[in-house]
Amino acid sequence: MPKLTPFVIGLTALMMTSCGNSMMRAIETETVAEAEICRTIGQKLPTRSRQDTQQTKDEIQEAYLNFKLACPRWVHLIPA
Repeated sequence: MPKLTPFVIGLTALMMTSCGNSMMRAIETETVAEAEICRTIGQKLPTRSRQDTQQTKDEIQEAYLNFKLACPRWVHLIPA
């Protein structure tokens, strides 16, 4: 299985939010497929490390933000 990079996560999140779904619609009528996508991506979100460069930190933060916007019911999967 390919590794989910911050770019892939961000791209997926943008695709999910740009398909005509407002955040409220996503919260109210999340489909089974959308829930599965959010669960899968959320479980594979990158974690932070002390060895991260500034670029890596920025990419991870952007991935977290994109995920939060695309999957508001699944923010509990974002690593602390």
